[in-house]
Amino acid sequence: MGSYGGEPRAWHRAETVSEALSELRQLAGHPLSADVERALADLGRIPAGAGAEAGFDVDTVRHLQRCSAEYQRVAIDLEAAARCCRLVEREINQRADALLSAKNRRLTGQLLDIFRRGRGGERNAAPGPEPAPPPQFQLQSQSQLQSQPEPEPAAAAPATPDADIAASALGPLEVHVAGRRVPRWTSLKARAVFQYLLIHQDRPIRRDVLMSLQWPDHSRNSARNNLNVALYSLRNTLDGLGHGTQPVLYQDGCYILNPELTWWVDRNEFLAAVDDARQASRERRPEQVIGAYRKAIGLYRGPLFEDDGDGEWYLPEQRRLQDLYGQALEGIAEIHFRLGELADAQRFGQLALGHDPCSESSHRLLMRCFASQHQQQLVSRQYQVCVAALRDELGVTPSGETTKLFRELI
Repeated sequence: MGSYGGEPRAWHRAETVSEALSELRQLAGHPLSADVERALADLGRIPAGAGAEAGFDVDTVRHLQRCSAEYQRVAIDLEAAARCCRLVEREINQRADALLSAKNRRLTGQLLDIFRRGRGGERNAAPGPEPAPPPQFQLQSQSQLQSQPEPEPAAAAPATPDADIAASALGPLEVHVAGRRVPRWTSLKARAVFQYLLIHQDRPIRRDVLMSLQWPDHSRNSARNNLNVALYSLRNTLDGLGHGTQPVLYQDGCYILNPELTWWVDRNEFLAAVDDARQASRERRPEQVIGAYRKAIGLYRGPLFEDDGDGEWYLPEQRRLQDLYGQALEGIAEIHFRLGELADAQRFGQLALGHDPCSESSHRLLMRCFASQHQQQLVSRQYQVCVAALRDELGVTPSGETTKLFRELI
């Protein structure tokens, strides 16, 4: 145990879990002192009510005194050990939660790979590496995870689209010119101008708009000079098409991305896929709805311009695309449920909750999936996850529709 001859160890000074574990090993492995053992043996041999003639002399009294002091020190060390155990227990719980969170993220990433492949040749998926899934609400039980079928092996990364310039704006910005990836941006202002032109690709942008957006506090001449420098850098960054082709054109006081070039933009493909899904839904073609939604989900690597922390003008569009992505996840999950494809319904339902832990419609869908498989305990668990998410994130309780469904299912 601790050092018996000095002051009791001040456990609150231990600053790390490694120190706690080291101390706990010492406390658990140190034997009682020889004096205490001898005192216990002497006392054990003295009959009840016997006096000094039975050996109850000064030495025994001294042994008892040492024993008393020893037990006090033992009590102090045991209290330190108890605190140590509590500290280690807390650390173990935190690490267990972190491991469960990592497992959920890996599972979600593998599912995203599967969904990218679609149901028949999703070859126009966005270029770039597989993104990390959005943070999930970490209150899913282990039984829920075990109830999910094992995911298939991850699909290979899609090839770069066949276009003069391919731009992936959903997630971190990635640009390919003539099939070669732009390694870096030498000017952040050049990148900012390109992002604005990319989102407004369908119309010319006046020079004054770019000047006031990027250099609002500059004089007109200063802003114009800075814009010229940024455009020069942008053209150099996008160089590589050959034949003197310019990716950015200037006409009548406006700038526009060269319409003579072939452009591939994941945002445009994403919006087209969502429109295709809606059209197929109106025509009651569920298989086509699923295919279009899977394409949209595979294209969505993350929020618009995720790696740009300075811009603000695109935030409304970023939020709109996030909402469309959530609607795609919920929509495809609902269709799979109606078709009786419960495994796919659960997968997309979990992805929807990873995107928005407070989506009551996704919680209700998962509860219905579990109830269809007679997993009432998972129905209850999902409802508790919903309650906790709404309380912690929004400070509200589930809607009457969610509560009513829960009572009906259990």
